Amino acid sequence: MSVSNLAFELADRRAEEERAEGIRRVQQALRVKRLTLSPFCDCGELIPDERRKAMPNCKRCIDCETFIERQSRRAS
Repeated sequence: MSVSNLAFELADRRAEEERAEGIRRVQQALRVKRLTLSPFCDCGELIPDERRKAMPNCKRCIDCETFIERQSRRAS
């Protein structure tokens, strides 16, 4: 194998390793996001699909969110 072929081979390997590492990072970020956007509310109940579609980043059911908002208004 010539020196230039070896250099190309090493560059290809390096590019593949970097690509694989990038994929691993994205997959890890998606796992973390799935964990933080749980389909369950603080109260332990499943957040209804309709609410999750209307508010994709919601973390509470309507009852719990209403309670929290009322508490924060009273504290103000």
